[in-house]
Amino acid sequence: MGTKSSKRAVIFSYSQTGQLTDTVRAFTEPLVAAGWHIRHVPVTPARPYPFPWPIAKFFGVFPDSVDEQAEIELGTSASELRSEPYELVILAYQVWFLAPSPPMRTLLNAHPEVIVDREVLSVIACRNMWYSAAVAVDRRLRALGARHLGAVVATDTRPQFVTLVTTLRWLLGGKREARGVFGRAGIDQRELDRVRDCATAWAAGTPDVSGTKIRYPIAGADLVAGRIFRRWGRLIRAASRRGAVPRAATLTAFVLWLGISLALMPLGALLALPMHRRIDRAIDAALAGNIALRQPASPATAGEQETEATPMDQLSGDEYVLLFDARNESTWRDAVGYVRMMNTTPLSAVAVSRDREHAEGILADPSGKVLAAYGLDGATAVLLRPDAFVAAVLPGADPHQELIRAVGDATGEDAQPTSSR
Repeated sequence: MGTKSSKRAVIFSYSQTGQLTDTVRAFTEPLVAAGWHIRHVPVTPARPYPFPWPIAKFFGVFPDSVDEQAEIELGTSASELRSEPYELVILAYQVWFLAPSPPMRTLLNAHPEVIVDREVLSVIACRNMWYSAAVAVDRRLRALGARHLGAVVATDTRPQFVTLVTTLRWLLGGKREARGVFGRAGIDQRELDRVRDCATAWAAGTPDVSGTKIRYPIAGADLVAGRIFRRWGRLIRAASRRGAVPRAATLTAFVLWLGISLALMPLGALLALPMHRRIDRAIDAALAGNIALRQPASPATAGEQETEATPMDQLSGDEYVLLFDARNESTWRDAVGYVRMMNTTPLSAVAVSRDREHAEGILADPSGKVLAAYGLDGATAVLLRPDAFVAAVLPGADPHQELIRAVGDATGEDAQPTSSR
């Protein structure tokens, strides 16, 4: 059992251009050669993004890309979005506007059960500004109780201006191959070879393997810009609620600001030189969970983790389960009783509590991991299918109607009293 635990992995990835796919292949080939069994789950959007990008749509995805709570509709079946306790989760993602791409953000937000209490390794492929995205993913993984083993990052290692020109030529014009003095866009073979060497060393158990190298001037600009991008995103989303014209005006203002900021970036790096030691220390602290690759748990430890009972074990069965914070117990239990009268679907209610012991209908969660994993804050509740995957998230504004609608949608049954059928 221990050997199985240390030699299996599942990859969740979304690659629009194929560059991330190449990077994942470079990393996993040495693992397969070392005896790992790896399965791959592509995380795809229900409505594919265009490529090459029309410029309006390219900037149009910016507000949602930088929204830490954003979720999109996925084309990948929910039944495929699963991981086993003995599997290493490899989270492979692109960086869009200094943030993880929307499909992978959705995986983290809408399907936390894939990550909760798992060991996770990140694989990133991008131009060269990956730092804000890595910090955001690391923060989310820790909130879900995952053990982040670090990040393997493949970038375009050429000068900043060259990569900006070639990347835009590729994304907006679809032209990747060498043209003129700037050459081919994207990650080159030498960088893929470095990733392959990194994987070989890590699979062999070599200590102190580094998955990437920090380029401090770029990292500092990235981490500052990431915060500013999130503020711009909130501003554009707020303008969008007022109509198409306010949204277009605010988005245009962002694009103008972005162009000016890119032009002034070298000047900013020069002005930061007197403080570079303090800035570099802050960057090291922010990226501490990403640089050095840690090894998975030992076979004995992993085997113990596989057999150890967890609070979520009691949720398995052949009925739907409504999870909610125990502080809202009476409201949601009333809603469950109402649905039981209106619908024949087997449904049980489980209150999650930090300070109560296990009992029928009570799930003790002293660490708060379950509450955090399912986002059970305030009045929110989560409807789980019999296989423990999330069927719906209910905000709690109208518990009775939200629950009966969610059960009807999940089962395909008409949410009406059985006497009226």
